[in-house]
Amino acid sequence: MSTVNRMIAIETGWYERVRNGHIYRYTFDGDDFVLYEPNAGYYISTQTVKPIKVEKIEDLIMAILKEGIELRVTPSLMLLKDRILKSTVNFSMIRMRNAVQVAFVPRWSDV
Repeated sequence: MSTVNRMIAIETGWYERVRNGHIYRYTFDGDDFVLYEPNAGYYISTQTVKPIKVEKIEDLIMAILKEGIELRVTPSLMLLKDRILKSTVNFSMIRMRNAVQVAFVPRWSDV
């Protein structure tokens, strides 16, 4: 139910870490990499590579939004995971091991 091409979903418990955190974006020569996982867009290199540029990104939420990516915050990723796995959308769930494992996610009407 969105018109964006990319979406990031995080659990509520990670919101403060994302809001206060930072990451480094490394830019490499694309000729040194081959596509490893088309669905998730992962590329690998079999040789040592040096970055062309390293950029510290401090305001992660604004950086996500400036890229035109929809950001969703949810109590648990488990329901979203189940629906995505049954869909035809491209996805990456590389960090699902960090997800809260819950059997029941309360709805607003249940709170």
